[in-house]
Amino acid sequence: IEARSEAKEAKGMANIAEYRYFKLKHQVNPHFLFNSLNALDCLVCEEKTEQASVYIHKLASVYRYMLKSEEEDFVQLEEELTFVGMYIDLLKVRFPEGFDVIIDVREEDKARFVLPGSIQLLIENATKHNTVDAENPLIIKVTSDSSQVSVSNNLLPKVTKIQSTGLGQKYIRRQYLDLSGKEIQIEKTDSEYKVTLPLL
Repeated sequence: IEARSEAKEAKGMANIAEYRYFKLKHQVNPHFLFNSLNALDCLVCEEKTEQASVYIHKLASVYRYMLKSEEEDFVQLEEELTFVGMYIDLLKVRFPEGFDVIIDVREEDKARFVLPGSIQLLIENATKHNTVDAENPLIIKVTSDSSQVSVSNNLLPKVTKIQSTGLGQKYIRRQYLDLSGKEIQIEKTDSEYKVTLPLL
């Protein structure tokens, strides 16, 4: 009876975790689309038709990956970094200069696993909350060691602060806790913001 009760409780907790995951996941994807459409709208308003066309094609590639990984709890870091490369191309259409992403990930770590879209979300957050300026560029670094991957950036806060829901990081934190029992780490100093994800 006790074993049956524990099994029932565990199943209930798993169902709650799955519900939380899908609820957050279905909030994050529209959130990403909303931001992307805003960027596209800016290009159209500025009559940058060629850039807008390139942007649409790159956005389609990004969504192909998102649909492909829709049913996956975790993906290999190598796949995620390929996706990140496509997303950076997307950002470069909107911001031709003023930011750089430096990826310094060990080859042996690329076979490990991360949450799909987690690194992209952190890069998106960095460009959302910081000024992208050619004279004082935003530098985003993706690094790894044998047990974790980190995304960090120098702090260049926008004059007009963007209201944040914290949805992206909430999604990442909840998913790591529910599926692996591991916490993400967030560090902020006067000059740098850094989020570290466990490699699984």
